[in-house]
Amino acid sequence: MDIQKNVIAPLFGLLTLVFGFGATASGIFRAWPVFWICLLLALVSLTIFARLRFADFVNFFVSRQARYGANVALSILGVIGIAVFANAIVTHRFDKRTDLTALQLHTLSEQTTTILNNLDMEIQVTAFFSSSIPQLETRAKNILELYQRETQFLTVSFKDPYVDIQLSEKYQVQYDGTIIFESKDREEKVTVVDEQKFTSAILKLIRNETKKIYFLVGHGEHDLEDHNNNGYSEVKAELENQNYAAFPLSLLTKTDIPADCAGLVIAGPKTAFARNELDAVEKYLTRSGKLFLMLDPSLTSAEDVNNGLVRRMKRWGVTIRNDFVIDKARFIPLFGPGTPVPGPELHEITRAVRDAVPFPVVRSVEPITDRSANLNVKSLFKTVGGPGNSWGETGRETDGTFSEDFTDFTYNTGVDTPPPVSVAVAIEQKTDTDSNGDATRTPTRIVVFGDSDFAANAIFREPSRDLFLAAINWLTIEEDLVAIRPSDPSQQALREITIQDMRVVQITSVFFIPIIVFIAGVTVWWQRRKGENA
Repeated sequence: MDIQKNVIAPLFGLLTLVFGFGATASGIFRAWPVFWICLLLALVSLTIFARLRFADFVNFFVSRQARYGANVALSILGVIGIAVFANAIVTHRFDKRTDLTALQLHTLSEQTTTILNNLDMEIQVTAFFSSSIPQLETRAKNILELYQRETQFLTVSFKDPYVDIQLSEKYQVQYDGTIIFESKDREEKVTVVDEQKFTSAILKLIRNETKKIYFLVGHGEHDLEDHNNNGYSEVKAELENQNYAAFPLSLLTKTDIPADCAGLVIAGPKTAFARNELDAVEKYLTRSGKLFLMLDPSLTSAEDVNNGLVRRMKRWGVTIRNDFVIDKARFIPLFGPGTPVPGPELHEITRAVRDAVPFPVVRSVEPITDRSANLNVKSLFKTVGGPGNSWGETGRETDGTFSEDFTDFTYNTGVDTPPPVSVAVAIEQKTDTDSNGDATRTPTRIVVFGDSDFAANAIFREPSRDLFLAAINWLTIEEDLVAIRPSDPSQQALREITIQDMRVVQITSVFFIPIIVFIAGVTVWWQRRKGENA
């Protein structure tokens, strides 16, 4: 009987360790059914072992090894207690962090922290993320946690749009990854996980102001209510999402631009403006107006139907040629060779543009060298190809049209517009200052693009959307909404860890290493036991 106890008891002791290890591993992976089964089996094995080796079991707790083990356990508990005290008490009171990353990836910009520190109204943030985009959800949680550390007025909650259907319908969530910033009576919707977008949404809630953007009509411009490829319905929807109000405006029935016009947009007119319309636009600009002008090149006639607007823009330091810009250096497959994908120049507007923006049919728009001293005119985009790869084509057929095969053009030195060709400019008129050095009025601002199709519904995607909104924000004196430049960690990352890599790390740390330690311990114990019996 004693022999059986000596053989069976160690077996149940071993089973207790195995089942205990299984319960620990399943608890880590949150496999709760397996956890409770292994825990029950471990308790049963331990009970049988204690029953068979009761004397040894009792002696273990009164032996010298047990006392040593108890001292070690108490020491470990003491260290853990000190750590808990330090984290719960000291760090709670003196909550400081240090960001050691090269790009300061875990630090908010100075603009964001200033806005959050001055926040004095409750803002509820509801983020809709499904389980299919865990990495994006984690990134959003990390950024919003930094926001919460700067202010007590920000409350954040995460919801699954496919589970919380009623809440998703309430906010009209159309895309997975949508984040709603909501104050008492207003809300802002963000679909991009980015500090710039988050701060812009909060800033618009604070200002509690809806600026009106008027789009001129009556000359074949892009229609805000047109949902076809050439329409601007998505532009209108995006402006409304950004807390702007977009309205059509006809100067055929009104003699002046409304006083509440925060920005005037002229998007691709196809017929000439009347004299009184040009005068109304000029009058609006002289009283600190904000104009977004997009003029397409005339492909069917050498005579420019928008010549009146072109002449008025010369007074503001801009030359708008009726050429056809080509850039073969780089292209987007959807548009093919020849479609300009110009490079951005340094400006507040272009900071918001992270991807290439194609301009399907564009003319050159360049600053005039000998312009007025009070005009600050900067190019926004220029072609990247050199001579022979990019230029402004001026050669037309005898009927005034360009060749139907746009790819058959060749650069003619001294005739065509030489590279690099500017296709967009931003203009700001310097204002007078008072005795304290403050501006007496807001400056006149104008943005001129040689293309209007880049914002049409057919290609109004993230790059062109960001560019259009950045131009509107700059025009309406919302520079702080586009001043936060996102960090790009892609150049710093060695390699993104895959799901398979994560599983290998988990299995190795949770199973293989403990098993090796366990086998080594059993081997040492067995060798010592053989030595004692010898």
